Amino acid sequence: MSQMLEKRVEYLEKEFSELRAQVLVSRQRKKDWRGTIGMLEDDEMTREAARLGREYREQQTYQKEIAGS
Repeated sequence: MSQMLEKRVEYLEKEFSELRAQVLVSRQRKKDWRGTIGMLEDDEMTREAARLGREYREQQTYQKEIAGS
């Protein structure tokens, strides 16, 4: 009986260790664009970059619509 309990505890400890490792890995913060929102200063250069980006995206959409006509 004692030997069976020792094996079971050993098995459970191993399983717990593996599950704990998986949880710790999944908790690591993934770096992506959402972590950078709001990182830029609200200054003239940033507003200009945003404006140019918006114009570029609008132009791309417009060109795709014309090509599809």
